[in-house]
Amino acid sequence: MPGATARAGANVALVKYWGKRDEPRNLPAVGSISITLADLVATARVSVGVDGADRFSSRGEPVSGMAGDRMAAHLDWLATALGATERLTAEIETTFPVGAGLASSAAIHCAVAAAAVSALGVSIERPELSRLARVGSGSAARSVFGGWVEWHRGERADGEDSEAEQLLPESEWPLTLVVALAHEGAKEIPSRDAMRHVSRTSALYPGWIGAQEEDLAAMRAAIAARDLTAVGTIAEENCLRMHATTLAARPPILYWSPVTVAAMEAVRGLRGGGCEAYFTIDAGAQVKVLCAPENLEAVARTMSEVPGVVRILRSALGGGVEILEGPTPWK
Repeated sequence: MPGATARAGANVALVKYWGKRDEPRNLPAVGSISITLADLVATARVSVGVDGADRFSSRGEPVSGMAGDRMAAHLDWLATALGATERLTAEIETTFPVGAGLASSAAIHCAVAAAAVSALGVSIERPELSRLARVGSGSAARSVFGGWVEWHRGERADGEDSEAEQLLPESEWPLTLVVALAHEGAKEIPSRDAMRHVSRTSALYPGWIGAQEEDLAAMRAAIAARDLTAVGTIAEENCLRMHATTLAARPPILYWSPVTVAAMEAVRGLRGGGCEAYFTIDAGAQVKVLCAPENLEAVARTMSEVPGVVRILRSALGGGVEILEGPTPWK
């Protein structure tokens, strides 16, 4: 059967994407800056014109419900955008838990978009692929590129200027990440539902919007200077500000668990002991810890000792999406 296979890494936002200015197009209310990971990856095979097959499956099992509907909509949109009349189907595998606050949708939808473009034989450049991936999952726009990546909010109503770009390749500042898993299951409230609720009801949301440009500018400067202290400080402050908006919503949304709080305190304890490490938390209970490669094992050991942490994941910074089978659509 005609098709192609692509692989993409999850990404972790250090300056967060939280809220949309246009929900159907997944246009963000604010810009964001992230790192792409080498070891938390999704592999997707997209097939063309296969009748009777499941639209979306994971490890051979059909995916239904909201995730299945969302993927089917993205596949149909991709086919239309790329000028195809054939039906697209997708099968994926991941190396990490799905739906648990680890940016699995970013890796999955990015890999699916790249595989679809390759399977249909379309030639595009990575910025356009970023826009295609964004429609499936906003943060998928960032997984197109490796290393340090900025996703621009854009101003156009059609979203043609809302795309990601690489700020720094992974090889030029190879930091590492430790993930302390507070649980392995899917989070109760999906990110897009929480964003919608928070933007409509949180008294702190306007302040979140107003502070973002300053954080983005400061983060760009910190990355350019390879200043881990500044990067980590901005990331922690931005993360806590985002979660403050969820706590101020009506009714409030609390993603943290006691394990989350204990993990944050453990990171602060590491710094107090002279081991430079910084946390960030997306819409979920999992705590991600940024550190230099020489501190990776010390950080992982400390986080594994936090009561309630069920598993530790480690990752270096990774490259952008790649085609494993099929023609490469970009130069």
